Amino acid sequence: MAFFLRRVQSHAEAEDLTQEVFARLLVGKGTTDQPDVYVFRIAQNLLVDRVRKLVVRQRHHDAVLAEPDRNLDVVDPHIIAASHQEMAVFLSALATLPERTRTMFILYRLEHLSQDDIAATFGISTSAVKQQIAKATALLTRQMQGAQ
Repeated sequence: MAFFLRRVQSHAEAEDLTQEVFARLLVGKGTTDQPDVYVFRIAQNLLVDRVRKLVVRQRHHDAVLAEPDRNLDVVDPHIIAASHQEMAVFLSALATLPERTRTMFILYRLEHLSQDDIAATFGISTSAVKQQIAKATALLTRQMQGAQ
């Protein structure tokens, strides 16, 4: 542990690295005439791996900072709450549609069935399906805009 404490800033990280040395010793194959050298070689390799990881993380961090307009998806509780509220309004508006119109809308917009397939299922013309979907879309749009 002292080996790592002299080389890393964090006591917890030194403990983790020490534990990793013991884990590698347990799964290590073969024996060696110089166990001290073997243990220190494992420890040195862990430090090299640590530095490599830090370099990769720093490069990634620098690249992200260099492109501030990258449109990263930020988890914002306000956006999540607004989305839940908007979804609740949509589902409520969807429930107000006549059952047949609602079913056609769901089949077309959510299940991605073609209008021809929906028409065949309901035994109506494709243009009737188009009218029902347009009606549903208009009603849902009005109700969603009214909720805002």
